[in-house]
Amino acid sequence: MSQTFPVASDLSATWSFIQPGLEYILGAEGDQGVTPKMYMNCYTAVYNYCVNKSRHGSSNAPINATTGNNSYSLAGAEIYSKLDEYLVKFVNNLKKEPDELFLEFYVKRWTRFTIGAGYMNNVFDYMNRYWVQKERSDGRRDVFDVNTLALLKWKAHMFNNNADQLIDEVLEQIERQRNNEIVDTYYISTAIKSLVYLGIDIQDLKKPNLVVYIKHFEHKFLEKTAEYYGRESARFLSQHNVVDYMKKCETRLSEEVSRSNNYLEDHTKKPLLETLNDVLIKDHAQAMYDQFLSLLEHNEIEHIQIMYKLLSRVPFTLQPLADSLEKYINDEAAKALEEIKSAAETQEETTRVDSKPQRRSNSGLVSPKTYIHTLISIYVKFNDIVAVAFSNDPIFIKSLDNACRRFVNKNSIAMSSPKSSCKTPELLARYADGFLKATSKEADIIGMTTENLMIIFKFIEDKDAFEEHYRRLLAKRLINGNTKSDELEESIIQKLQEENSLEYTSKMTKMFQDMKSSEDLKNTVREHLKQTDNTVKDFSPLILAQSMWPFKHSDDYQLNLAPELLPAFDKVQEIYNKKHTGRQLQWLWNHGKSEIKANLSKKGKPPFLFTVSNVQLMILLAFNKSSTYSFEELLNIVGVAKHTFESHLLPFTKYKLLEQEPAGQEFFSNNTTKFTIVDEYKSKKLKVNFVSSIKTEQKQEEEDANKEIDESRKNFLSACIVRIMKARKEMKHNELVNEVATQSLSRFRAKIIDIKRVIDYLIEKEYIRRIGNDSYEYLA
Repeated sequence: MSQTFPVASDLSATWSFIQPGLEYILGAEGDQGVTPKMYMNCYTAVYNYCVNKSRHGSSNAPINATTGNNSYSLAGAEIYSKLDEYLVKFVNNLKKEPDELFLEFYVKRWTRFTIGAGYMNNVFDYMNRYWVQKERSDGRRDVFDVNTLALLKWKAHMFNNNADQLIDEVLEQIERQRNNEIVDTYYISTAIKSLVYLGIDIQDLKKPNLVVYIKHFEHKFLEKTAEYYGRESARFLSQHNVVDYMKKCETRLSEEVSRSNNYLEDHTKKPLLETLNDVLIKDHAQAMYDQFLSLLEHNEIEHIQIMYKLLSRVPFTLQPLADSLEKYINDEAAKALEEIKSAAETQEETTRVDSKPQRRSNSGLVSPKTYIHTLISIYVKFNDIVAVAFSNDPIFIKSLDNACRRFVNKNSIAMSSPKSSCKTPELLARYADGFLKATSKEADIIGMTTENLMIIFKFIEDKDAFEEHYRRLLAKRLINGNTKSDELEESIIQKLQEENSLEYTSKMTKMFQDMKSSEDLKNTVREHLKQTDNTVKDFSPLILAQSMWPFKHSDDYQLNLAPELLPAFDKVQEIYNKKHTGRQLQWLWNHGKSEIKANLSKKGKPPFLFTVSNVQLMILLAFNKSSTYSFEELLNIVGVAKHTFESHLLPFTKYKLLEQEPAGQEFFSNNTTKFTIVDEYKSKKLKVNFVSSIKTEQKQEEEDANKEIDESRKNFLSACIVRIMKARKEMKHNELVNEVATQSLSRFRAKIIDIKRVIDYLIEKEYIRRIGNDSYEYLA
């Protein structure tokens, strides 16, 4: 390049001066770059030309339409045109070597060209800042800064003419990389980035534009990706098992994510993952479903976790997996419960053959502990699987909950027939009673916890049935002083309240209040007994609210109180009447127990301590007056119903405290049969419990409980219907039934027939009336 600057007004001379420098800048002379002096000479020549033209104008230039004067914009138009022609010629003259891939040629030349374009943009900086900027502000959208102009010429004359070849070679390199061949990712990355740079919005040069990238590369890339992995996945599954395929999927997905981070635009990442998910996962989801049960059976948690992670990438594919899990849990639960039922039946058969009768569970052959722990073991097993393998995904938590609700409420042990009521609430209440009773042996209650109770409680549908059975057993524990811990009892009631409602535990809470409020009465009575010479040494009366406790006064227990006990009982009545007026006390003789000293030991030995029922107490006290009575005489003394008297008398003859004459079961209830108390009782134990041997009326208790549950449900449904109708005034039959069924779910699963019966009852009582064939109206 000549050191003498051209005449500033001479365009040809100026261009001839700077063109050699542009050749060096753009790399036409190979890797030899432009020198600082050459760079400054080019900049100065362009600057001089533009400044000179701006000052003097041009007689050949058009007049500015706005001002009427020679336009300032003429300062760059001619040299801009020269540069445009030069860039077109420069790009068209670029040729690749015969042994060179087009991709390599393109990337090398693009890299050098864009670097040069940046420097060239600085050379024409004065023109960019004044002429180009003014032209674009005047609305010219065909004029650009030099850097943008260079990119547009590259796009028009290099990229557009070779786009298909370039993209094909890029995709070929990507496929080779997927096949684990070594490729130079620099060429792939640079070529793809060039498409982004070439996405120029001529209306707004600052606005990002991916039109070129999406049109020429992204669509083709996604299509080829789908084809590649479609072929590979089908081939791999035909030669390998599903577990290996899932591991292969994980590897491939990880590779593609890494690849996308290296040279793909963010815009492509989402559709790429969607394409991969469709081809690798959705299209082969059925194969995973088919393998799922086998993995569950073999407890392959790690592989299930891989399956879940893959399927979770396509969310709608998870539901069939969750449905399979739910069915599998139900099947496993049914097997486990059938096994313990069969084992219990086998044990019962063996016991019957050995002719040594054993006490049978109150609710069937399977003990509450075995039953509840079996349910718990199933829940814990699959809860762990849901937590570890499925990361506590709500879909799988719901499946576990649905399965638990089903096998807890509907199984071969809980349901003796499809129409029978579920026994699980009762068994759960008896399970709780087992570890809450103070008399339970530690060995018998190992593993029985409050946590187990609350887990199963959460799943039972008939919560009102559990409440009734639990309350009845709690009442027995309280009045018999048989609770292991008041704090434990109250903590369970608190948890039941939190799980359900304050109303749910209101009766149980009141029962505890009654027990505490009875303390003052007990203390007063005890003080009185200390001051008097009385047969009764200790007395703990309890005042219970009739509406809260599950006890009813029975005509079968019209007990005749022994004369020696009358002062103590009269004192209770006197103390209570002073505090409360207008209230009536009813003694529940069929509940509670007494301890009595019996001087029937050998001389020098302490007396026996008998635990007896109230009826048994009256029987034994009668023998203070006479050593022998006939059956009829004792019955008249005690005063209770004959069948009740028999059940309480029998333990005395069974354990040889009373001698029967004539002996034999067939003579036991004859009026003339004599009963004589022994002079010396032969028991090896000083404490003897005769209450535990009384034949309980368990069937009657169950009937009473079921009757109470049915009555409570009828009242609940009645109140629910009236409340809904009062708010809505009018309602269609199906809407009312559905609303009532929904509201009752917190307590029990209401049957449609029961709701209809209550509706008919309320119509009869004129709370509501029918309108037409399928609607009801509330009557104020």
